[in-house]
Amino acid sequence: MSKTIFLSTYFIVQTFSTLLGVEAFDATMKEGYTLVDVRTEEEFARGALPGAKNISVTSLAFGVDILQLDKDQPVMIYCQKGGRSARAAVIMKTLGFSKIYELEGGYSSWEAAKD
Repeated sequence: MSKTIFLSTYFIVQTFSTLLGVEAFDATMKEGYTLVDVRTEEEFARGALPGAKNISVTSLAFGVDILQLDKDQPVMIYCQKGGRSARAAVIMKTLGFSKIYELEGGYSSWEAAKD
């Protein structure tokens, strides 16, 4: 005799970061929070926001490197378009960071707004 088991899947929506548009991100940058570019070193070398540290989310050392920052202080993150920074926010939240601000649309939206 075989049994059929039906499983229900529940989706839990959790906020890992606060998404900010370019103007709000720019204003928040003036607060002096740590600014992290989670793109690759090559992308960072082609251009980055003033004062940003480069900690690539695609690096195997991301978890170790990001823990060099104070988890209790606000951290602002961005990537090229928003996908990798969302991934970084999930990892950071898991590691205990509580105040994560993410640039909506990434560096691309920053460049477009500044042109």
